[in-house]
Amino acid sequence: MRERADRRVQTPRPMEHTVPPRLPAGMIRRSRLIATMDAGVQRAATLICAGPGWGKTALAASWAAERAGAGGGGTSRGVAWLTLDAQHNEPSRFWSDLVQALRAAGAVPFDREYPAAGFSEDVLREAVPALAAPVVVVLDDLQAITDPRVLGALTGMLRRHSGRLRFVLVTRREPDLALHRLRITGDLTEIGAADLGFQLDEATSLLQARGRSLDPLALAESVRRTEGWPAGLRLILDTPDPAVADEIVEEYLIREVLPGLDDRVREFLLRTSILNRVCGHLADALTGDRDGHHTLQYLAHRNLFVERSGNGPWFRYHPLFRAALRRRLTRRRPGEPVPLHRAAAGWHERNGDALIAITHAAEAGDWDLVARYVIRRGLPLFTSADRPQLVEVLRRIPAERMNGSAELGLCGALLLYAHGDHAAMPHSLAAAEAQLADPVNPAGIEVGAAIAVLRANTVVRWRGDMYQVVEAGTAVLHDLSGRTFDEVPVLAQYRAMMLNCKGAGLLWTGRLDHADRYLWAATSSARTADVPLFEINSRGLLAQLAFVQGALRESEAHADAAERVARRLDAQHRMAMGPAYLARALVESERGREAGAEEQLRAALHAMGERPEAVLSVLAGLVRVRLLIDRGETAAAGALLSRLGAEAGPPVAAPLLSRLLALADADVRLLLGDPGVVLARYRGRAGLLPAEQLCLARAHQASGNPAVADVLLRRIRDGPDRVAAVGAWILTALAADARGRSSVAGEALAQALAIAEPERIRRPFRTYDAQRVLVLAGRRQWLTDLYGPSGSGGVLAEITGELPVISGAPAAGPLSERERDVLQYLPTVLTAAEIAENLGISVNTVKAHMRSIYRKYGVGRRREAVIAARQAGLI
Repeated sequence: MRERADRRVQTPRPMEHTVPPRLPAGMIRRSRLIATMDAGVQRAATLICAGPGWGKTALAASWAAERAGAGGGGTSRGVAWLTLDAQHNEPSRFWSDLVQALRAAGAVPFDREYPAAGFSEDVLREAVPALAAPVVVVLDDLQAITDPRVLGALTGMLRRHSGRLRFVLVTRREPDLALHRLRITGDLTEIGAADLGFQLDEATSLLQARGRSLDPLALAESVRRTEGWPAGLRLILDTPDPAVADEIVEEYLIREVLPGLDDRVREFLLRTSILNRVCGHLADALTGDRDGHHTLQYLAHRNLFVERSGNGPWFRYHPLFRAALRRRLTRRRPGEPVPLHRAAAGWHERNGDALIAITHAAEAGDWDLVARYVIRRGLPLFTSADRPQLVEVLRRIPAERMNGSAELGLCGALLLYAHGDHAAMPHSLAAAEAQLADPVNPAGIEVGAAIAVLRANTVVRWRGDMYQVVEAGTAVLHDLSGRTFDEVPVLAQYRAMMLNCKGAGLLWTGRLDHADRYLWAATSSARTADVPLFEINSRGLLAQLAFVQGALRESEAHADAAERVARRLDAQHRMAMGPAYLARALVESERGREAGAEEQLRAALHAMGERPEAVLSVLAGLVRVRLLIDRGETAAAGALLSRLGAEAGPPVAAPLLSRLLALADADVRLLLGDPGVVLARYRGRAGLLPAEQLCLARAHQASGNPAVADVLLRRIRDGPDRVAAVGAWILTALAADARGRSSVAGEALAQALAIAEPERIRRPFRTYDAQRVLVLAGRRQWLTDLYGPSGSGGVLAEITGELPVISGAPAAGPLSERERDVLQYLPTVLTAAEIAENLGISVNTVKAHMRSIYRKYGVGRRREAVIAARQAGLI
């Protein structure tokens, strides 16, 4: 009895390593992470892996306490805890303490004997089957284990897990445990820094738990700045003074990260801290070493606030870590950031990252270098979606330096344009060009090309003299054709810009075929050279060209293509989209959609800004004129046209725009009954556009010259301009009807409808006596053809609003025999009295039958009743 009692093991006190740490004061419950752990411990392992201060241990400890409830002696039942350190690299110590942790958790009885020395994996393997219930083992600070024997044995246990023993692995870096096998089988749950970071609602709860209040925007900014890093967020929230908070965070990071690194890696971190993103080659350019990529991988693998940025070779530092390193570099080596920024600028410029290169040059305070890079790469950047960032850098150039060289002078000109001071641009460019001609300061071919491209696309084009635009475009393109990429690195971009510029000039000088070729070339070149705003602009100009040629579907397709590119860049409100929106407004007007035209006009005005190109400004006014005409406000339209003509004045030389204004004026004159002015303007002129010929034909009809009008209409009907062709056929139909030639009138209207439907042309039907058009349609009984196979309304339905879709069968019973007789006359143009005379009944009886028909079909008008009857197959 005494011998048995001597062998009994007394219950020992739990060791420090086997007790979870005390939870910090003010800690909040993180429900989403607790739920993830609850799900994770149903599998073989849960990996909590992140750098220092991410709350790994706090999460595991809070979960353990919550899962098992309060346990005696500072332990939690069902959860074994073992905090590891360097001494656990001795296998016997590791396994001994692991068994002790299981004992402390109550999983292994204290009275079970184990050898006093020589603990191994076998001991634990023998203990596992005896477990009364599954046990979760938390291994905290697993990064302390580097011994391959311990890691290998632990890997084996994870691989052969029976479900009785499950692990929570808490570590600063991923352990060498062949976890890929568990990932493949779905037996591993992972919680990383991205999961551990505080979200805004959690930060709010943390603040409340600490008894503090903070402006919601300030709290959101703190979460953004720390990227949810718990330690940093707590330090910042507990320190009201931002400067003091930065110092405390810096001290924490430096003490937690740098001591474990060798001098070479510390130096690497300091020198690369000036970068927002870093790759191996860029790091090598700053450090002079050749293992930058390997060093970045090493730091990222150890979760030392370095992580991959995307799937490429780029890495990024946590913003607080980067800021701490920068402050340390500046304090200890105040002269070093400038040459580092210069080195970074040079590397980025050589690799085509113009904006970053210019930004680093500005950080170095090297304004000559900034200007040199702006000349070399900046002009395409100025016309890209990155323009606001470039302008911010240019604003940092001291005003007294702007006249220091031709390059800096060009930077000043760009700022003037960005601020909308177009009037000062010519002088600024001339001053820069004068310095270029100065033999003391030869800026070279590069600067000359940049000045020429900028002048053509801003000064000349903005003024609206399209002849000068063509001339300038021709000269610059000729000069560029003799240059090489060594002389002008952005040669492809400049060529795309100038093709677009000359294409715009050709369009508005009326050379439409040439404009088409240049604008297509500009579209393709801009796409290839990666200057998307010029692709957008070229597409918009092609849309305007297609509209002028009467091809509405083609115009719409070009405008849609422009918007697709703009959406990819979030550039829907940039100036480049102005032509596309104006083209859409004109198309919508031609399709009789006043609301759509106004919406597109508003979008155009917003995109073009307060100081648009002169031609586009007048074109926007022309859209307003068309809308006024469509609303029947003819006098107001005429007044607005007079103002537009004055605004277009001598500086604007755009023959096509002038012809479009004249066409609108001709519309107004004809609507006011003044065809004489139109005849004087167009009669005897050669090379009239189809739309101009149509106006002349209308004027001849109004002046009593139908024969001359017929000749013109015949020519237009056979032409490629679909909008003009529809108008010509409508005028032909009306003229034939006036002469009593009903058959010819019906066939002509049918032609107009057939051409209009694919292009959805509606405006001519409203412009040219819509009521007479409807009478012609009714007489020919074409109402059945007004609905396509899909049931959507056709031409007349849209232009009059009198042909709604009539649904279903009669609502109040079938028609009587006499009602059916009356119904057969409704598609005709006979009045109720004439129907009564044909049927031999009274007018009142016919009207009563008509009211009954309307009621039974649920309609309000005769035309609607006809449609309903045709749908029902009664006529």
